[in-house]
Amino acid sequence: MLLILQLCLLLLVFGHGSTKCVTQGMCHTDSDSDVRIPCGNERGSIYNTLRLNRTLVGLKKFNYHCQHLFEDGNEDVCCDQEQASILVNQLTNAEAAFGRCPSCMDNFAKLWCEFTCSPRQSEFVKILESSTVNNQSYIERAEYRIDKNFIQGTFDSCKDVIFQGDLAIRMMSVSTPYNVANWLKFIGTKNFPMKIPINTNFKLIDPLNATENYMNISFSKCSQSARPGLLPCAVMECEREKLKETIVLDDGNLPTGFCNVRGTSCIDLMLVFILGCICFILLSTFVFARNTEARNEGRESRVARTGEWIQRNLESSAQNIGELAARNPSNFFFVGTLFVIFSVTGMVYNREVNDIHDMWSSPHSKARLERESFFDTFGKTQRFSQLMIKSNREGEFGRLTGPIWSQDIMREAFEILYTIQNLTGDKNITLDHVCSRPMGPNSDCLIISPTNYLQNDINKTYLLPEQSWLTGDYYDSEDDLLWNYHVAECIEKPLTLKTMTGLSCFGTYGGPVDPNIALGRKSTKQQFKDANAFMMIFPLTQSNAADSVRAEIWEKEFLKFCKNYIPTSKNISTSCHSDISIRDEIDHDSSAEVMTIVIALLFILGYVSFSLGRYFVCEDKLWSILVHSRICIGLWSIIVNIISCFCTWGVFSFLSIHPIKTALIVHFFVVTFLGVNRTFMVVKTYAQYRVSENYRSSEHISEIISKVMVQTLSPMLTSSFACSFAFLVASFSDLPAIRIFCLYTGLAIIIDVFLHCTLFLSCFVWDTKRELDGKPEFIFLFNFKLEDLYGAYLVGRQNSTDTYLSQHFKKHIAPFMVKFYTRVGILTVFVISFIVTLVLSFFCSIGFDQSHALSESSYVTQHFRNVDNYMNIGPPVYFTAYGELDWHTPRVQNMFCSLPGCDKSSFGTILQYAVTEPEETYLSGQVFNWIDSYLQWISRESSCCKVYVDDPNTFCSSSHSASKDPKICRSCMDYDFVANSKKKGSMEYERPSQHIFYKHLRHFLDDVPTSACVHGGRASYKEALSITPRGRIQASHFMTFHKKLIISNSTDFIVALERSRMISRRLQKAINNEATVFAYSEHYSFFEQYLTITLQISTLLLITLIGIMTVVAVMSGIDFIGAAWLTVCQVSNYVHIMALMYLFNIPINALSITILIMSFGILIEFSVNMLKAFARSTQKTTCARAEEAVGIVGPIILSGPITSMTGSTCFLAGAHLLVIYVYFFQLVFISIVSSALHSLVYLPILLTLRENVSRVDSPSLINCSPNNGRLKTVSIETSKLTQENLEEQELLLSSDVKLDTLTVQDSPRNDPQV
Repeated sequence: MLLILQLCLLLLVFGHGSTKCVTQGMCHTDSDSDVRIPCGNERGSIYNTLRLNRTLVGLKKFNYHCQHLFEDGNEDVCCDQEQASILVNQLTNAEAAFGRCPSCMDNFAKLWCEFTCSPRQSEFVKILESSTVNNQSYIERAEYRIDKNFIQGTFDSCKDVIFQGDLAIRMMSVSTPYNVANWLKFIGTKNFPMKIPINTNFKLIDPLNATENYMNISFSKCSQSARPGLLPCAVMECEREKLKETIVLDDGNLPTGFCNVRGTSCIDLMLVFILGCICFILLSTFVFARNTEARNEGRESRVARTGEWIQRNLESSAQNIGELAARNPSNFFFVGTLFVIFSVTGMVYNREVNDIHDMWSSPHSKARLERESFFDTFGKTQRFSQLMIKSNREGEFGRLTGPIWSQDIMREAFEILYTIQNLTGDKNITLDHVCSRPMGPNSDCLIISPTNYLQNDINKTYLLPEQSWLTGDYYDSEDDLLWNYHVAECIEKPLTLKTMTGLSCFGTYGGPVDPNIALGRKSTKQQFKDANAFMMIFPLTQSNAADSVRAEIWEKEFLKFCKNYIPTSKNISTSCHSDISIRDEIDHDSSAEVMTIVIALLFILGYVSFSLGRYFVCEDKLWSILVHSRICIGLWSIIVNIISCFCTWGVFSFLSIHPIKTALIVHFFVVTFLGVNRTFMVVKTYAQYRVSENYRSSEHISEIISKVMVQTLSPMLTSSFACSFAFLVASFSDLPAIRIFCLYTGLAIIIDVFLHCTLFLSCFVWDTKRELDGKPEFIFLFNFKLEDLYGAYLVGRQNSTDTYLSQHFKKHIAPFMVKFYTRVGILTVFVISFIVTLVLSFFCSIGFDQSHALSESSYVTQHFRNVDNYMNIGPPVYFTAYGELDWHTPRVQNMFCSLPGCDKSSFGTILQYAVTEPEETYLSGQVFNWIDSYLQWISRESSCCKVYVDDPNTFCSSSHSASKDPKICRSCMDYDFVANSKKKGSMEYERPSQHIFYKHLRHFLDDVPTSACVHGGRASYKEALSITPRGRIQASHFMTFHKKLIISNSTDFIVALERSRMISRRLQKAINNEATVFAYSEHYSFFEQYLTITLQISTLLLITLIGIMTVVAVMSGIDFIGAAWLTVCQVSNYVHIMALMYLFNIPINALSITILIMSFGILIEFSVNMLKAFARSTQKTTCARAEEAVGIVGPIILSGPITSMTGSTCFLAGAHLLVIYVYFFQLVFISIVSSALHSLVYLPILLTLRENVSRVDSPSLINCSPNNGRLKTVSIETSKLTQENLEEQELLLSSDVKLDTLTVQDSPRNDPQV
């Protein structure tokens, strides 16, 4: 028995000692890369196992990674100390990519620990090829037999691990798809730049059919702990599909598809509508009840009496103003001039608003406040100058098949780059003065460009394959150029330090170039090697005002070069853009459109000047044509309108409410349009009076002017107050462009009415007196005067220029409109069109196409189009956590990090998950999570955070060679005595204590990432943290990107804002609301307005309509029925314009809203005159009164303001700026035509629906004598107007009885005496 035991012991000893290794030690060094190659040959095992002194400091990490080799007391390995050290270095590099997932890293370490050091190496490793140098054999190719389940399990545990925003496995795959075969092909292919010394054939063995030995140790699943003390991988790395169940991003505050109108709930819209209806019904019921009660009792109601009193006082005031102005025009002119002088002087305080944010975003909006908070906390974000090169050639250039990769195009790109780098602006400012240097002030400028794959060195485009260490089947042809293969590999693996060609993918600034940013392709289905375009991006700093000024100076030189550059290569084109491009192009294009706008204004000026007068010759004197021409008064009316605008400008400048250019242009147009209507009403009313009344000399000027003012001033005041109210209510909008436009226009209308009653009226008196005296315009100071004024009066009546249109309206159009079947047809069309347009209006889009702000020929428009067509990434977005948290505590860290041990629904995990769901979140790309990087940087296993052994208070940077020597520098955590006192494996042990956390935080932010330490924070996080003077973190941001947003589709930007805010709310909930979380991106402040614009419009519309109805009703003599029909027309007009906006693809935005509000004013100006004419009519039926109103007001409005407005607008059709063509031509034209139809067609027909009430006894000053109330009306048929009639009229006028009104009944003028 003892003998048997001794034999067993001998066998054990012999068996152990006879274990052989097929490779051991390093026998050769590659002269080009200094890569050490292991010993071995294909003849068989020649080495015995060794025992390493694992207590050495240098082997500490070897014990950590390969500790499974030493289970069950084993101490024998097949690798020597040098091999072990090299293996540790290789695994440390892999840990930078796979370190987020301990299970993945443990499996990967086992794979190579077994291959290199396992004492069972000879059972599954076989040398296939070797070479001999100096009698030493080294391995060329080996076979590695391995359990296919282990390989598959290792791949599955690593395939979803994220590194630098991308899949880590991508760095270790030869190409897509990223599967086991491509992964093994990469790690098994000799690659000296990647420190892979031999070729390895992985032979996967199925355990069920195994016929030879193989490596078959166990592996750990991603969700399992690899061994005690190691945490399982984070849920994002291995259970991503489960996140959809545990993480719900939509918090219910997003617009749903159930019932909403462009983001506004139908419930909100219905509440607004119901509130308006209730107010209208209550008011109408009250008035109707009062009138009915009074009518039943045979008396006038109090409401009616109040209306008559208001009307009587308005007309009395108008008469008084007319008489005073006729008697003392100089006094009126002096008062108006004095007011103008005092108002305009305020313009000395004028300040031009140039900031695009001040123009188009509210200073009180959430996005604007968040933007200012972001800038105050972290400083301004970088500026970007971009240049795109696009090729239309055919592809196929080696491994790069895209048309942009042609040799001549690449070399031209280098020449462009060198020229840009040498650009010098004013004050000798170059790119070096303004560029961003993320790696530190002594590093190169950050230039994002494919040329940086070659370190911006054009000479590398001439390298051939024989100039590289690698030849053979890697190259398709020995004549191919080296850079082509190198760039192809960099596109696949941007983080590759050295490709198979031996060149680095890192740019001169020290970091990678993301192909998503640098390369453009027509479709996302294409690979980047098929790129059609590439982008050069030059980030510029603007940390302070001086930096911004310098950056703008350089940008001007950059744009000057780009716009003048002519490509030398065939079939390519360039486009460019910088931060000042849009501002400068808008100014440039606006200046180019000045002539178009001037021509439009000159048309108004010319038309108004010449259409106000009457042109005929008297006494055979040619100059007599100027007697009734009214050119001067037309010019003066336009000047008064412009003066009103300048007065408003001065008043608001004094109040520090400064104008916006775009709003100011619309403001001038609107005030001019509305002023033209007033001018036409006054002058044309006078013309009708002259035609209908008997002859009056200049001695009766007071009577003439007072009668004209009685008929025109009341509707002028009514429409002006209603218009002004509408604009001033709309000024409550929070959008600066709308607010400024409405404020300026609302006040300008009031000022314009005042100046019409002073400056214009005084000049109108002088001009009328000149006409009555028979003096011509322009030469009235000379001795030119008609001798027979009475004869001129008769000729004027016969040749009245507005008689034809007036007679056409009175004899044909008006009678036809009030016929029964015509009214039924018009009402039917009105109702049907209202229903159809109401439905269409809900489909009107919201937003603003940014390309509309520029002309089609602008270089920025072309660049935007290229970006839309080729680029595949959106703008950056910063999720900011604002609040001073205890970041040193594991509890807070776990709420934000996404590493193993962090909360499953942490801030970082949610954000990482969000970028994987771009269709839902509109986010995509890498997430820059500083707390993740910092915890990896300072961890015990990291090679990043080290301090000197002899001085633990001094940081030992990973960029120093001393950091690699454990005798000189050791991990920061080795000197964290608080953490070291905790239980090993616990969270408190693995994480830094408070003192160490804040002590090394600044070191982390200053540490430049290198190949030895990829987690250095300077490049990515230097500006991501706001640290208080006492060293605490006040705020931090986590940056990622939006998915591709189409510049011409503003809906993308609006939805992106909605989704980012949704994510922000979810992130704040994830940290238990302990800090305020908001998302910031540069475009948010422009597009936030569209989130609530529908509700804003609805609310403003309701308030405006109620106000307009009230003002019109009161100033029309408590005529709520007429005001109600006017309100119906306003709503219909609004709906019709909105529907036409949908059909013409015009979205709702600040510009379109201003023009919608303008349409309110236009319709009021037209409709109030129609209402007043209807109210003054003495006809007994509503149809007859409507016919008379259309016959009187229709020709004035049609021949005057409508023609002048549409004519001037048509000139804008030739504008090059799309914003002028779309909004100031198309939309303004639509608004004018729609307003004209509603006021001249729909409103009169609606008025015929009123109850028939005789208006003969109306107490109007026009129909009743102010002395005794006796009606004195003389009716004369113009066909019987002879000399005897006129003499009788003169006798009547000279008698004691004063005639107040003369009604003229027109009939065919067949009497030759007329």
